[in-house]
Amino acid sequence: MSTYVARALSLLLAVAWVAACSSSDGRVDPTASDAATSACAQDNRKDVYSAGLSKQTAAALSVKVMSATPAPPAKLTNELTLKVLDAAGQPLDGATLSVVPFMPDHGHGSAIKPAVAPRGGGVYDVSNLYYPMPGLWRVTVTIQLPGVAAQDVAFSFCIDG
Repeated sequence: MSTYVARALSLLLAVAWVAACSSSDGRVDPTASDAATSACAQDNRKDVYSAGLSKQTAAALSVKVMSATPAPPAKLTNELTLKVLDAAGQPLDGATLSVVPFMPDHGHGSAIKPAVAPRGGGVYDVSNLYYPMPGLWRVTVTIQLPGVAAQDVAFSFCIDG
């Protein structure tokens, strides 16, 4: 295959990928007054953001979203403050948290890796949480404690455009 053909094929694939990720997933309500900014308003998989939104792992650890900046989460760079509680409801320090944003309808994550910093008292600050496009984003929080199997919770946010 010639270099010219290989470059042309690479360009065509890149254009197709961008088009697929920027196309509508069919979940926009065409009767909505602002359908362009309501990427997943009618999606029943999303969590409605509110300070204090909480999820529990299989091992009864809880992750609570204490705050988000901006609130609710929005396109581009975001921050979250999470509080992790043990099965007895006590703040859990000493855990390693990882946060992974993923867009299930498009099958990709974000190119920017979020950073997690423990603050103490079971509180963890998440920065660089980046949503590059509108739609449904699943944010998986993995909690790792020494000698214990990792535990996951997932929050799903509708990011408007």
